[in-house]
Amino acid sequence: MMMQHDKFDGSPVAVGTGERFDDRMRRIRADMLHFASRKARDDSPWFAIRVMSGREKAVNSALEGADIEALVPMRMGPEYRRRGRVIPPVPIPVMTGYVLVRFAASDEAFLAIRGLQHVIDVLGGCSSPMRIADCEVKRFKALADDGSLDWEKPTIVFRKGEQVRISAGPLVSLHGRIITCRSDGKGDAVVEVMMFGRETPTLVPLANLEKV
Repeated sequence: MMMQHDKFDGSPVAVGTGERFDDRMRRIRADMLHFASRKARDDSPWFAIRVMSGREKAVNSALEGADIEALVPMRMGPEYRRRGRVIPPVPIPVMTGYVLVRFAASDEAFLAIRGLQHVIDVLGGCSSPMRIADCEVKRFKALADDGSLDWEKPTIVFRKGEQVRISAGPLVSLHGRIITCRSDGKGDAVVEVMMFGRETPTLVPLANLEKV
């Protein structure tokens, strides 16, 4: 004879803790960061993570604090003039909204990285992340270090609507169309790039573009 229970025993997970489910899941993923601290070989590929604009250095510091190899190539930003006073340029990330990371790849490691504050996603997704060759990352960093990608460094002039190819960095070899850019060959362009089945607006230094 089957007995039926008319009372629920137990309680939902995390109820009564005052912690929202999304916050709890983010904390759990952050607790898994040790998986991403497993070192890769020196010639292993890198991964790019998308982060909130302006939070690149904060995410980079958090990763390095967790003993995870991370990199944000820097360049000199624009020079400003306000009320007749020149404000000198300061270092800014070459690629706004991206941080490069390297570790021994695993599902747990990618899940942990996604759980970090200010991180939006892994480029390509956790199941099939885009891999960036170590030689390309070194080339990209060298271009940044020697000033080739600085905001004020003039390059060829681009126009709205032109088809371009990204020549260096985490999105190297991708093609796109210029949505907007300056007319003096300096600074950045908003480029609509086809990535993973959809067109995505991306901010790219003009020095990182080639006409096609």
